[in-house]
Amino acid sequence: MLELMRKHARNWLMKVLLGIIIIVFIFYFGSMGGKQQAETIAKIDGKIIAYVDLQKEYQNLTELYRQRFGGNLPQELLASLDLKQKAFDTLLDQAVVMAKAKDMGLEVTNEEVRASIMAYPAFQRNGVFNDSLYRQMLQYNKVTPEEFEAMQKKGLTTVKVETLIQEGIKVSEREVYDLYRAQTEKISVSFVQLAPADFAGRVRPTRADLEDYLRVHGDQFRVPEQLQVKVLAFRGADYAGQVKVTDDEVANAYESQKEKFTRAGKTAPLAAVREAIAAELRQVGGLYRAADEAKKAHDTIYQEENFDRYAAQNRLKVATTDFFPLNRPPVELAGIKDLAKTVFALQKGEVSGVLSDERSYYVVKVEARKPAYVPDLKAVEADVARAYTAAEAKKLCRREAEEMLGRLKKGEGFAALAGAKGLPVAETGFFIPGTAVPKLGLSQELAESLFQISEKKPYPDGVVEMGERLVLIRFQARQAASDAEFAGKKDALRGALLTAKRNEAVRSWLQETKKAMIKSGRLKITKDLKDL
Repeated sequence: MLELMRKHARNWLMKVLLGIIIIVFIFYFGSMGGKQQAETIAKIDGKIIAYVDLQKEYQNLTELYRQRFGGNLPQELLASLDLKQKAFDTLLDQAVVMAKAKDMGLEVTNEEVRASIMAYPAFQRNGVFNDSLYRQMLQYNKVTPEEFEAMQKKGLTTVKVETLIQEGIKVSEREVYDLYRAQTEKISVSFVQLAPADFAGRVRPTRADLEDYLRVHGDQFRVPEQLQVKVLAFRGADYAGQVKVTDDEVANAYESQKEKFTRAGKTAPLAAVREAIAAELRQVGGLYRAADEAKKAHDTIYQEENFDRYAAQNRLKVATTDFFPLNRPPVELAGIKDLAKTVFALQKGEVSGVLSDERSYYVVKVEARKPAYVPDLKAVEADVARAYTAAEAKKLCRREAEEMLGRLKKGEGFAALAGAKGLPVAETGFFIPGTAVPKLGLSQELAESLFQISEKKPYPDGVVEMGERLVLIRFQARQAASDAEFAGKKDALRGALLTAKRNEAVRSWLQETKKAMIKSGRLKITKDLKDL
C-alpha cells in the first residue's frame, strides 16, 4: 500500500480492513485473489495454485512486516525473512488444509460465517452490526461481500481443522518443570577470542595467487548488468484536484477516526476538521485515479507498442535514466517495490506492468542494456588483494582456534594455553543459556554450543564463530533454579508450553500431510521456488 493509504489504514476504513483482512487472513489462509489464473506453480486435487497467488501472498506478507516495523523495514532484514518461501509454504498449507477438511467432512455453515462477521467490532456501531458500514469498508478495499464471506469461510474451516489436530495434546508436570529450569537456570563461562585481522600480516600473496583467486571468485568483482529505462510517472498529487468528496464520505471518515481528533477527552467537532479530512480523502482518491491512468497507459502501450507516441498524445513527460545496476537504481525510482526484479526480467523494448511507490504509479520501458562482466586483474588488483588476504587470514585464524580446542580437550589448562598465545581470558558471569551472553552477544551457533557444555564436558564440539571473531568457550559454573518460585509460575508455563505443543502438532501434521499428498499424486508442485 502507498504511504497515504497506510495512513488511512491507521485511521479509519483501511485500518479495519488491514487489521481484519491482511492479518487475520494471512494467518489463516492468505491472499484474496485465488480465482485469477496465471502460470501454475502447484496443483492439488486438480485445483490450480497460480503464480499470481504467490505474488499477492508475498506482497501481503511484505506489507504486514512493514507495518510491524512502522514502515521502516531494511532491505537486508526483508531478505533475511525469506518471505517468498513463507508465501509459497502458506499457499501450499492453505490448499492442503482445505483438501483435508473436505476429506474429513468438515463444513462451515452460512450461519457460522454470518455470526463471525457480525461479531467483528469493526463492522459495528454502538455494539450492533451495521450492514452499510460493512459494505462500505469492503467497497473501499475493492472486495465484494461474496469474496469476503468466502475468505471468512476458509478461515473458520482452518480453525476447525486445527482444533481436531490439537485435541488430546497434554503437558506433563515434568515437561513444565524442565521448561522452568531452562528459563531460570544460569551458567557462567570463560572464553577467549581470536580475530582474523590479527593473522593478516602473515599473508603474502603472489600475483599468481591473486590471478587464481580472481578466476575462482570472479563473481565477487563482477561489474553487474546495467539498464537504461524510460519512465512514465502518474503522481497521485496530480489527480487529487479531480476528486469530488461528498459530505457523507467526510462524515463517515470522521466517525471512524474520532480518536484522531480527541485531545484530553474532548473531540473536535466535524466542522473544525472537515477540510482536513476532505483534503486527505482527495489525496487517497488521487492515488486511485493515478493507478487507473497508469493501468490505462500500460494496456494501450502493451497492445499498440507505442510508448513514446502514447506519451506525446496524452501530454505525459517521458523521463530517461542513465545506465544503472540492479542494486543502485536512480533516486527517483528507488522507492518502487520490486523494481529491480521486474525491470531486469524485461528485454530491450519491453514494457513493465504498473509499478508503484509511496506517491505514484509508473510504467517503465527498457531502452538499453549493458551486459555484466568480470574485469581483468589490473583493474581490480587492490580489491582482489584485500579479499584474498582476508580469506587466508580467516583460514589461519580458524586453524589456530581448532588446534587450541584440540589441546584443551586433551587436558591442557585453559588459562595457561591462552596466556602462551597472548590471548586474554574473560568471564561472562551468570546468565540464562539462550539469552544474550554477557560480553559476547547472541547467535544460534553460540546458543547451541552452550547447551553442549556442562561440568563433565567443559568444552563444546567446535569453535564458535561470532561475526568476524572466533570464540573458544569453557564451562565455568552453574547456578541452579529456585524451586520455591516454580509453583507461582507453573500455570503460565503450562499454558505457554501447551500452546507451543499445539502449534508444533499443526506444523508437523502439515508437513506429513503434504509429503503424503505429494507421494500419492494429489499434490503436484510444478515450479521450483528458485525459478520464480
